[in-house]
Amino acid sequence: MVQPKTLRVKFEKTGKLQYISHLDLLRTMQTALRRAKVKMIYSEGFNPHMKITFALPLSIGIESVCEFMDIKTEGSVQPSYVKDNLGKNLPADMKIVDVYEVETKLTEVKYAEYMIYLDFKEQSERAAEIGQRLFGDTLIVTKRTKKGEKEVDISPMIKSVSCSFEYGMTMIKAVLCADSENYLNPFYLTGALENALGSQAEHKKVVRTNTYFENEKQFS
Repeated sequence: MVQPKTLRVKFEKTGKLQYISHLDLLRTMQTALRRAKVKMIYSEGFNPHMKITFALPLSIGIESVCEFMDIKTEGSVQPSYVKDNLGKNLPADMKIVDVYEVETKLTEVKYAEYMIYLDFKEQSERAAEIGQRLFGDTLIVTKRTKKGEKEVDISPMIKSVSCSFEYGMTMIKAVLCADSENYLNPFYLTGALENALGSQAEHKKVVRTNTYFENEKQFS
């Protein structure tokens, strides 16, 4: 019987790849793993598939430099082989950062950090001033839930947030809850600021920059 091994792949998904769906990402990784000839473990049943699990699937329109994917491989597969060969078969805006044997669970991710860049043109400085007040208090938004839409105070789901005017743009740095029960999409922050300003950002860039355990140590 083949002995399985779980490897964690840390990767970046930036540029145009922010617009692909989670299903497209899964298909891309499956194709790349086949081309890289990684000896994967498959599920049993009528339609076997590679055993792949992702942490915190991204919403369309968000880039990330800290994505994680666990793959179940045959025990003989070495992390260095996966790192060297998988990256060669991925699109240009997807980069393998590291591959290593798993010691933690993907469900242990509790917080995610984001950098948000908003261009409101001549209103960018004013938007930053509004953001400094807006994010420091109760923040009621219409949030989508499993039971439909409802008014929710998202401030308890914001671990930390700062808003500033830099390089002619409004910049938000936020650490938000990211577990399955309290996941907060960063677009709720941008939407709240746009509503408060009464204007839509002409350009928006959102990047997930880090993930953390409950104790606020960097996830790995």
